[in-house]
Amino acid sequence: MRRYIILLVLAISVCAVSCRKEPLDKVNPNNRVKACKTYLQQFLTVWEGMDQGYVFWDKDSIDWDARYDKYRPVFEAFDARPANNPVTQREYAEAWNGLFEGLLDHHLVGRFYSAKGKFEARVSPGRNTYEHSTTSTRERDIQLGILQRKAIPGTFVGCEPFTYGKYDFPGSWFCLLKGANEGELIAYFRFTSFYMSRMPQLYATYSNLPNERTAQAAAKKFYGPQYHRGAITGAGYVNNDSVVGIIIDLRGNVGGSVADLEPLIGSLSQSPTLIGYTRVKEGFGRLDYSAWSKSIVDCPDLHMNKPKPVVVLADVSSVSCAELSTMLIKNLPYGKFIGERTYGAIGGLYSGESTNVFHDLFYDGCFGDYSYFEDGPNIYSDVFSFYVYTSTFHMVDKDFNDIEGFGVKPDIEVLYSARLLESGVDNQLERALVYLRTCR
Repeated sequence: MRRYIILLVLAISVCAVSCRKEPLDKVNPNNRVKACKTYLQQFLTVWEGMDQGYVFWDKDSIDWDARYDKYRPVFEAFDARPANNPVTQREYAEAWNGLFEGLLDHHLVGRFYSAKGKFEARVSPGRNTYEHSTTSTRERDIQLGILQRKAIPGTFVGCEPFTYGKYDFPGSWFCLLKGANEGELIAYFRFTSFYMSRMPQLYATYSNLPNERTAQAAAKKFYGPQYHRGAITGAGYVNNDSVVGIIIDLRGNVGGSVADLEPLIGSLSQSPTLIGYTRVKEGFGRLDYSAWSKSIVDCPDLHMNKPKPVVVLADVSSVSCAELSTMLIKNLPYGKFIGERTYGAIGGLYSGESTNVFHDLFYDGCFGDYSYFEDGPNIYSDVFSFYVYTSTFHMVDKDFNDIEGFGVKPDIEVLYSARLLESGVDNQLERALVYLRTCR
């Protein structure tokens, strides 16, 4: 009997959240952008796009219909304003931020253009609900200085992140540290982002790289010509019998391409590894979800031959793909996450670089004019353009715990300490070394 009651309640819930004051046509919002010639038309198109494509409606706490009731009159009033009392950029931004305020998706970014006012508004509603310290570039440099002093002489190598053209080059560092006993080693790797897999193409495209300014030459020489396939295993250290443990430092890692997961993080396993489960929208209704599917990272040909303890260091500035990597290492039978809770932006994203048809995929995720998102409003004259960049996948961990807006919890919590860092002590790194030297 209880089973049927649950089904009835679910059916009632679906009906309740699917109704709206005045149904709009189920038209791809990508194709409606250039038809937005008023504030109200822009609002209706964006509201409907979110209503149909947002992937967290069953988890989000805000009342989206109430937001419609509150903000439709605001945008209508914008259109009715006389010429001697124009809408200001501040009013426009406040309206869009009010509409999106409190939404769960921590990847969500919106960009909106007023053709009448010739200004734009941006929204990024993701907020952490817990107080945390972050890792700035200065703090990273202090941490790396401490690391270099602890490294076995002659083993520290690395390169700073930089941007060239439209591409971001990740920073990466490696060194060997002393283990508990004579002759035992701990291999340390740090990455500022996950774009290592595309590095060979970028080096081929830009013939003047590597160069001295970025120290890419030293890193490329160390990792070898195929280092994108094995920046960890290809370096030849994790399979060295003297190496008794590995540290993967993802503090401050801003994420990047999931193509890096297999050659970098998957290479620490001996078989495919489950990260968690994902689902997508499969229809126009807010609760039209697919079934949960396993998210598994394969084990590449270049991988760690036998299990060894692996510690991942992460913090509140570890985002997106860095959080996926943290989840993967936590799921290894010999993996451990030490540090602070991560940022909580785990929803998967489609890339916008080669396509602008996201919403053709069952109205799932990002929508609007991607060229406006990339190039800005100067190419428009009378169009109220927009772009909303939002998660296309809802992801949970292997135990079906939600990560979005919360973050990945550490196995061993070690809070960042500015006082200790300024005194020359990286307490999170120290705890990782203690763990690997004692495995407790």
